[in-house]
Amino acid sequence: MKNNAIAITRPTLKTKGFSTHHIDIFNLILRGKTNREINEMLGYTKRSHAVVDHSRKVMYKLLALEELCRKDHEDRIVYPRNYQFWWKKLLDKHMQALLSVAIAPSFYDDNK
Repeated sequence: MKNNAIAITRPTLKTKGFSTHHIDIFNLILRGKTNREINEMLGYTKRSHAVVDHSRKVMYKLLALEELCRKDHEDRIVYPRNYQFWWKKLLDKHMQALLSVAIAPSFYDDNK
């Protein structure tokens, strides 16, 4: 029963890999949406950490593409909204590289 409740409240993305869904969530953060708003929009529970986890995955990839150390940029990772213009610049710069490795969430849909 517990697993069924979880499946109902989550979107269909079922991967620990990197998808366009992660990029979309990070874009919402950069547009000023709160974690709670994003959770509500995407069907996550109020206490879900998915928004934070997914956006961090994008930030880590961007740091790697820039050859920057996570440890040196921890404040920018923990508080991405405070550095949203910096992150947006990196995201725009590396969007094609991110999209080339990202998988579309529809690939994981059960209905196929």
